[in-house]
Amino acid sequence: MPSHARAVSLMTKIMYQCRPARTTTMARCRACQAPSPGGMECARCLTEELGGVIGNRGAAARWLDSFLKVQQDEAFVFVCVKRVEETASTGRSLE
Repeated sequence: MPSHARAVSLMTKIMYQCRPARTTTMARCRACQAPSPGGMECARCLTEELGGVIGNRGAAARWLDSFLKVQQDEAFVFVCVKRVEETASTGRSLE
C-alpha cells in the first residue's frame, strides 16, 4: 500500500479508536495491553505506527494531540448547546 494511503488508513483507525470508552466495549490493546476500544491497537500504538510510515513521530503525535483537543472542544460546544436549550425551555437568561 502506498505511504499516503497507509497514512490515511492509520489516521482513520486512530480517530475510530479515540471514541469515548462509554460508547464501546473496552479490552486490552493488542500491542501494549492498555485499555482500547474493541481490544484493537490503541490510538497511541497506531500513532507510533503512523509516525514510522510518515518518517516523523513528532508530527504524528502532534496530530493525535490536536485531534483529541478537537474532540474536547466539540464536547464543550455540545455542553453549551445543552445549556442554551435548557435555559430556553425554562425562560431564563444565560446572563
